[in-house]
Amino acid sequence: MSIPLNTLSYQISTSINNLPEARLWVSSFARPSGFSPYAWNTTKRIALEVWKCHFIHRSFDRTLNFMHPSFYDMIRTPEGAPLLVERSIRGLNSTKL
Repeated sequence: MSIPLNTLSYQISTSINNLPEARLWVSSFARPSGFSPYAWNTTKRIALEVWKCHFIHRSFDRTLNFMHPSFYDMIRTPEGAPLLVERSIRGLNSTKL
C-alpha cells in the first residue's frame, strides 16, 4: 500500500527546501525516553524517506503503522503542513491528542 503525498504541502511556503535541510529538521527531535538508539535511528530514517518522496513528488510506498507521536511531527514541515495525506496513515488518529 502506498500513502499519497499531501499536494497542498507544495502550495505552502516552507523553510525546508532540500534533503540536507530535512535531515537537520528530523535530527532536531530528541530521542524519547524508553526508545533504544537503534529504534530511534530507524524512525528518523523512515521520516527521511518520506521527505525524499516529498522532494521527488512520489507516493510513499511503505506502511506507517503506529509510529511514535513525534514521528508524525517529523513528517510535517516546521510550518505544520503534513507531507502525506494523514487520513491514509493507519493509527495516526489514535496517536493524536
